This record gives sequence, structure tokens and C-alpha cells, in this order.
Amino acid sequence: MKILVVNPFGDTEFHGEENLRRIARSDTEFDIVNISDMYPLRNNQWLYFRYMCTDGTLEKVMWAEKQGYDAVFISCNLDIGLHEARQLVDIPVTATLESAALVSHMMGSTFSLVTVDDQNGKIQESMLATYGLHDHFVSQRPFNIDANDLYPDQTPTGEVIEAVVDAARACVVEDGAEVIIPGCTLAGSVLTHDVPNVEEVVGAPVLDGMVTGFKMAEMMADLKAAGIPTVSRSGWFEKPPKDDFEKLRSFMDRPL
Repeated sequence: MKILVVNPFGDTEFHGEENLRRIARSDTEFDIVNISDMYPLRNNQWLYFRYMCTDGTLEKVMWAEKQGYDAVFISCNLDIGLHEARQLVDIPVTATLESAALVSHMMGSTFSLVTVDDQNGKIQESMLATYGLHDHFVSQRPFNIDANDLYPDQTPTGEVIEAVVDAARACVVEDGAEVIIPGCTLAGSVLTHDVPNVEEVVGAPVLDGMVTGFKMAEMMADLKAAGIPTVSRSGWFEKPPKDDFEKLRSFMDRPL
């Protein structure tokens, strides 16, 4: 099995490779790409930024299918281009927030998000409504470290841990969350792998969305290999008309 991991950012290093190698199956290979050829920033939490980096993400997804990858995992809690990608390709496409929210619903009756700030949290909350999972969502609490400052070269890991743990514990104690989803893949990796006994510290299980989304990609690829459809073309994920798709690609001087 071969999976393409899309890091939907520009000028940034992907900090999850070691994490993914730890949990990937022995028969799973993966490659990691970013979208620096089409998007220059290290964050995408503003609506306009999110819109602009979607294009580059979709180009990588379509390229992955042509190159023979079995699945694509979009490694960002804003699930950049997820639904658009499912309209365009026939290989499975997964992303961080949707995967984590679906799994959290299997683990408990309620979940909360700990996010970089309120802006980021509001976007993710609206996405949960689109996914049909908002009824199980009880709160989002920001830990108020700018997305640009979450990288190890900007903020000491200890400061990130303290801020995220405090927000997560408040979600459990004050809001009744039974599962915690870190609203950023960087924060999730720090919390689940750098905090010993994190469930005891926080008071509830903490889902690493990067791990969840990657394992979901493996599972969906297995389902497809077993002959089980992984996307419905009746309705929401119906493919665009071929003629219009090709006309648009030609107009934009993009490969078909």
C-alpha cells in the first residue's frame, strides 16, 4: 500500500514523519509533500488563506491518483480540500478533523476541540456541522498560541504542552468532554507523545488526529482493495461533468 501525505502549507517542515513511521503498517509506504509551489505561508487558518491553499492541495491529490497511490491523507485539522478532493478522484481521501471526530464518536458520547485560537475553532466547529457530528461536540477552547509559533523553532515544547493541557483539562472538567481532539496536528503530536500518561493528566483520552487520519486512509484503501466503494457518486460527491472539467483545466493551463 502506498499513501501520499499532503501537508497543505508552504514554507514549513513536516514534523509528523517520525510519528507516522511509528504507526504505519509494515506493508504501508508513504511520501510527504507540501504545496510550496502554489502557497507560501506557514498557516491557513483564515478563510481566505484556506481558500487559496485548497487549490494546491487538490493538485497534489489529483497527481497522487495519476501516480498510482492507493490513498491520500491531508494532514491538517482544517481538512483542506477534503470534500472537493472526493469529487475529483476515485482513490480514498482522508483528513485530520473528520477522522478524529468519527473515531471520538465511537469512544465516547461527547468531545471537545482545543484550538490555536477562536478563529480556528469557529472554522472547525462549522466543519463538524457539515460532517453531521455537531450534536456530540460540546466545546472548543483556544490555547492561544499562534499557528506560526507552534513550531519547535518558535516556541519551547514545554510552553505548548502547558497551554494545551490547561485548555484540554477545562474541556473535561467544565464542559463535560469525554474525548479531546487537539485542533492542530502539531499540538496533537506534542500532547500525545510528549506528555506521559496524558489521559490521566487531562482526565480523558486525547486523539492524535494525524495518527487517526493516516490509519483511516489505510483502512479505506483496504476497503477499496476488497471491492467495497469508498465514496458515493449519488449526490454530494458526484463527479463534475467531464467536458466542463476539461474546459476549466485547459483555461487554467493545468494538465488534464
